[in-house]
Amino acid sequence: MGEQKKWWINRPWREIQTNLREIDMLDINAEQFVADLQEFKANVVMINAAGIIASYPTSLPFHFQSPYLTGDSLKDIIAACHKADIKVFARTDFSKVRRPIYETHPEWAYVSQKGEIIDYNGDVHVCLNGEYQQHYAPQIIKEAITTHDFDGIFFNMGGYQVKDYSYRYYGICHCDSCKRGFAEMFDAPLPKVEDASDPLFQKYMIFKQQTLKNYAVTMHQVILGVRPDICIANNFELKEGMIRQESNTALDRPLPHWQYSASENTKWAVSSYPEMVSSNTTVDFPDYYHRHVSVSPFQQKLRLAQNLANGGGLDYYIMGRLDNKEDKSGYEGIKEIFHYHAEHGEEYLNISSHATIALLNGPSANQAEYRGWFRFLTENHYVFDTLVVQNALNLSWDKYKAIIVPDYQPLSNEFTARLDAFTHAGGVVISVCRSGFTNEAYIARHTPPLKSLGIDKISSVREDNRSVYFKLDHKDQFTRFPVSDLIYLDSHYVFAEYNDQTEAFFKLIPPHMFGPPERCYYTQVTEHPGFTVSAYGKGCGIFIPWKPGELFHRQGYTNTIEFVADLLEHVAGLKPIQGNLPPMVEATLFEQKGRNSTLLHLVNGTGHFGATFYEPVTLSDLEVIFPAAEAPQSVISLISGSDCEHEYSDGQLTIKLSKLGLFEAIKISF
Repeated sequence: MGEQKKWWINRPWREIQTNLREIDMLDINAEQFVADLQEFKANVVMINAAGIIASYPTSLPFHFQSPYLTGDSLKDIIAACHKADIKVFARTDFSKVRRPIYETHPEWAYVSQKGEIIDYNGDVHVCLNGEYQQHYAPQIIKEAITTHDFDGIFFNMGGYQVKDYSYRYYGICHCDSCKRGFAEMFDAPLPKVEDASDPLFQKYMIFKQQTLKNYAVTMHQVILGVRPDICIANNFELKEGMIRQESNTALDRPLPHWQYSASENTKWAVSSYPEMVSSNTTVDFPDYYHRHVSVSPFQQKLRLAQNLANGGGLDYYIMGRLDNKEDKSGYEGIKEIFHYHAEHGEEYLNISSHATIALLNGPSANQAEYRGWFRFLTENHYVFDTLVVQNALNLSWDKYKAIIVPDYQPLSNEFTARLDAFTHAGGVVISVCRSGFTNEAYIARHTPPLKSLGIDKISSVREDNRSVYFKLDHKDQFTRFPVSDLIYLDSHYVFAEYNDQTEAFFKLIPPHMFGPPERCYYTQVTEHPGFTVSAYGKGCGIFIPWKPGELFHRQGYTNTIEFVADLLEHVAGLKPIQGNLPPMVEATLFEQKGRNSTLLHLVNGTGHFGATFYEPVTLSDLEVIFPAAEAPQSVISLISGSDCEHEYSDGQLTIKLSKLGLFEAIKISF
């Protein structure tokens, strides 16, 4: 595809998804629709087009046409958007069909192990491997994008859906297509339950990965075969287009809300797929059940500020139309951030992170451990990237001084060898707990995964470590513990044998009496370490045989984050941004390539309090200090347009801020 046809390249990205309901098409007015978008200064919109319901007159008998098409047509809406230079994405959903279509073709349906289908309000779930998704969905796509001048296409609820909109779980699909496909691949019956330790389910995860990849390739060939100019969302096979994600909430999701949702989503997209547009949306509503009321407007603004600070675009998702929405409480804040970006959008094009640390993530991650490390790095003001396993091997690691592997278990031999080579060349690998204990096929390794860690043998893994501590030694490197001699742990601990060159830190105090108070003391201190350091080539491997990230994510005690902060700074030799920023302020640094300038973002998260997002507290008299090769020519706030007080000395740039509201964006020109 010619570069001139890739309209999304170098386009400041401000998307709104109006998830149009059937009834919204009754009286929709194209000019009003566009005028509403222009109030936000949106330049990309996503609207419902095809799949469960056709929002246009369709000629396909297996495509259920909406009976509410009495307002302006999709063609009129698209034409009006294009006249206003607004690109239009078609939202499609092939996870379900209307009941009458199912009754004609019951073989298309998802089938539970008990032989039951999922019929939710007359919409029946269909299987990815069935004839509808494999054969008829591509025909629907071809019709939609050849009869309408869409600029992009998005697939909603793709893959293997095992829950309905009420989050009821139905289990692995046992339709004939799945049975046949799995038997052809592995000569085995489908697993009955989702159990990551079950060898049969491990094969099923590989089956899902392969079938999903094959399906995506088929879809992309269909789309680009007739519309090579179209932008495909989440096109990871070709690594182009946009990555669409959501920052959302759910009523039954464990609390607290993940306050770095937008930062996390944007960071991995920007770091791992630098050629793609990161479009992480702030979902306006609390959950499926309550789509017509908005979450906190300050929560939505925080998400958008995090998107920008981490190099992504802006995205806002509502149910229905902008004009008939009954809760518009989020509009003012969304417009404020969108208008700021409309004025300064060029500043966010062609930028790259200054990060020298990479944090590993991916579909098989221990998310609790990963999120704990995300907080460790963010709240200690380290500049870092997130690399996903799926594409990390295709990227250069040359800019990184350290790579953190947070209990990520299934790693290929190629991946572990790359980590060892990175260490040997002078890098630091921090491997946590069971990282790499299985290969990419989830088969357990019988030898230590990384040579760089200095482990001779994995002896055992104990899960129950209540009342276990580490007795601190080497306190000269752990300056945050002037009056504390213990670090507590919980959950897994890896017992291992190390080579003679590996240095062990701290001493494990095994489970002991904790009640009644009269018998609450320990009598034994072992030689099992809290972490180890092994020289390897020009670098070193650091092994943490327990899970501080998961513990901190769950409990949040400073006893844990101070341990990691000291380890990062005084053992791994990594330097954060200095100054007096409180932990609730996120800091990022991006190079504006080709412009000899840097963007510093500060995002104020003080409004997050318990389970609520309030307006952040305005912070005063902040100071940010980080290395710079030379004195800057100018330091200007993009928010206010004013010069920022600063000084340069001994290779360090100090920037002073009198106050910080939700976020600050500072352009440093050299």
